[in-house]
Amino acid sequence: MPTLEKVKFSQLTHFTPKQDEANEAIKKFKFILYGGAMGGGKSYWLRWELVKLVLYYYQKYKSRNVMVGLFCEDYPALQDRHLNKIRFEFPDWLGQYNAQFHNFTFYPEFGGGIIAFRNLDDVSKYQSAEFAAIAVDELTKNPKETFDFLRTRLRWPGIENVKFIAGTNPGGIGHNWVRKIWLDKEFDENEQEKELFCFIQAKAEDNPYLDPSYFKSLESLPEALRKAYLEGDWDIFKGQYFTEWRRDIHTIQPFILPEDWKRIITIDYGYSKPSAAYWLAIDPAGSIYAYRELYETQLTYTALARKILNMTEAKEKIDYWVADPSIWAKKGDEFAGNELIEQEYYNITGKRLRLIQGNNDRINGWRVVREYLKPFLKDNKLEARIKVFVICDNLIKTLPSLVYDPIKAEDLDTDGEDHAADSLRYGIMTKPNPALTTEQIREINFKKRMKKADKNRQMFKMTNY
Repeated sequence: MPTLEKVKFSQLTHFTPKQDEANEAIKKFKFILYGGAMGGGKSYWLRWELVKLVLYYYQKYKSRNVMVGLFCEDYPALQDRHLNKIRFEFPDWLGQYNAQFHNFTFYPEFGGGIIAFRNLDDVSKYQSAEFAAIAVDELTKNPKETFDFLRTRLRWPGIENVKFIAGTNPGGIGHNWVRKIWLDKEFDENEQEKELFCFIQAKAEDNPYLDPSYFKSLESLPEALRKAYLEGDWDIFKGQYFTEWRRDIHTIQPFILPEDWKRIITIDYGYSKPSAAYWLAIDPAGSIYAYRELYETQLTYTALARKILNMTEAKEKIDYWVADPSIWAKKGDEFAGNELIEQEYYNITGKRLRLIQGNNDRINGWRVVREYLKPFLKDNKLEARIKVFVICDNLIKTLPSLVYDPIKAEDLDTDGEDHAADSLRYGIMTKPNPALTTEQIREINFKKRMKKADKNRQMFKMTNY
């Protein structure tokens, strides 16, 4: 039987250069995310990296029976991605697989360590478990709470450098938080290990073992899926709600806006969740420019109004504010949110605020947002009717990350970070639908004027009754 010294690890794995890069990152970083596109060899790398870690822990720390875990969202995924493969990938002399307990146990001469293959349908069942290393395949299929919990299980007596490794494609319910941490390097304020996170981008082209037909299959996909799965584009993925979004088309560097452009402020209110406010400018052709952003938690209504005013320049002429209709709701004898905002505006400016209640027709609202996002050809160049200044970070990050609601087919999933999108929708719904003809817009505006005039006549009659 061969011993560990007689077989080089590289002879077992035959890692690609990109997999070797991820393997080297293990030495420096604690939290490694590998992948970002299909075909990069993520699952293979996770399996063999755990093998290496078990052997390393035995060699360096003399730790026997060390347990590491390889997790998927469910057991069918484990079976397809891993269990069906280890039986012919892992050499017979290395250890044995126990199908009843889903464990691969190394032979005593290699330390007797265990790779536990587990699912993540209910992470609370691992409350008392400990792992020297944790690997998660397709991390974006999980909420952030799963990652936070697994971090608490990442410990082993006598081993200091425990590891968390993961592989994933763009998309899924965890797309936004995974991207935020590993790609954008934005952490919770209490994060103590910021410098220990590393992302290694891997694409199908990095895997020389793939058959050419695999590339043809990926290249034949619709553009959105092709960009996500072949190119590893984190702005486009399966299940994406706004497939029209293109960072190169919809984002723009800030510039000085003409003073005669109309401007509005739009608000989606939250306290424990972020309040999202945007300053929108409308050019003479009807295109919209989101040029300033407020995205903050724990703001009262009055604090939000005060902050918006502080961020608004004196020379800016804002036509009106439009806000989340929920703030008009009253609770008992308390003032409604719109009343508090209007009062604070008056206290600071001495003027009355024109505050419009947002239209909460979500389905039609999203359709209008799509029309503004939809690229069109102008002078042989793709353009869009909405542009976002690159300083509006949260709108740019969260809008393309939203996915379809699994039940309401035409709505987006409100479990996602939709605050910026809702705020944008309230503002856009006050403008004409760009899909309408000029004649249709005139007719709608005429009906609005007639309705307003009729309402004024009714009010006049009541006053003079």
